[in-house]
Amino acid sequence: MRQTFHTLRNHILASVTTVLVIASSPVTATFSQTQAGQTADQRYGPGVTRLTVVDERSDRPLAGDIWYPTSTPEKSNRADKSKVWQMALADPDGNPAEGSFPLVVVSHGMYGNTFNQAWLGSELARRGFLVAMVNHPGTSTFLRDPDQARELWERPRDMTRLITYLIEDSRFSDRIDPTRIYAAGHSLGGFTVLLLAGATFDTKLYRSACTGAALPVACSVLAGWSIAETPADQKQMEMSRKDPRILKVISLDLGGTPVLSRESLTMLDIPVLVLGSERGDMLNQEVESRALAAALSPDKVHHIELPDAGHFDFMGICKPEGYEVLRTHEPGDEIVCIKGTSDRERQHQRITQEIVNFLAS
Repeated sequence: MRQTFHTLRNHILASVTTVLVIASSPVTATFSQTQAGQTADQRYGPGVTRLTVVDERSDRPLAGDIWYPTSTPEKSNRADKSKVWQMALADPDGNPAEGSFPLVVVSHGMYGNTFNQAWLGSELARRGFLVAMVNHPGTSTFLRDPDQARELWERPRDMTRLITYLIEDSRFSDRIDPTRIYAAGHSLGGFTVLLLAGATFDTKLYRSACTGAALPVACSVLAGWSIAETPADQKQMEMSRKDPRILKVISLDLGGTPVLSRESLTMLDIPVLVLGSERGDMLNQEVESRALAAALSPDKVHHIELPDAGHFDFMGICKPEGYEVLRTHEPGDEIVCIKGTSDRERQHQRITQEIVNFLAS
């Protein structure tokens, strides 16, 4: 399904802000992991706490959340804060488990925020991972700014800053295994983490791929943000943002493959898990995940197109009434809750297992 830049923006923006616009009373209901279907690999509880990156970049403050394993798997709650979204299981500010754990940094999609992949943070924390997410200034739900969006090269730098802070200065530094650092991203976040892996933006390819009638979604997005319109911006966009500390990358239905240098994709030297959505309800898989998988070295890529999955299945689970609430209050945005309850929960189980298997291999 082809979308214009404005339609795509409106869908994503409405879907993530509805949690605030039509919120119910913030009652917290206890929900044990045993009730949720605890398995042998869920031996930890899902701790979560707020995160603020402290470094020299006062011009671009970064804040978000970090999910981490706790030693109390029986202790987790599900906050009831939204009429649309089911909250992720969490033990807010719970005591971190002892040990050294792999770190996964997660980049949200266009105009998204750390809420979008909270479910993944919770699931991975229960399996022994630290999962850190920040809101990207300029391209997040509550931090929209044209100049910051134009500086799209700052997104991968946000992730690099996040990693440096976590392993050097945060209170979690002694619980992070620096030899197991990974990155995952959804939609524009997938584009972001591919830059971290060593892919580069190609201005000439951008100009040629974004000419004609049937344009990829990425073209409308980048044009709307005035990306690479000056020589100085082109230089910044084309510069390598590879972070050698990242050993594996996970792309969750990315958007942006058409403007990535094919040579740089061929040269990627770390494993990449490419998860695509078979329904293709938001992005054309032929020019996105399938094209990405085809461009990568066969010995570095593991491509899975999830049967009957949609773009929004990489976001949270909707409540049973979520579709109707959105249809009433945000007409058109109920798309985010199509097959968003039990079907999406099954997709999450598959996504989580594929990620865990990939990182363990």
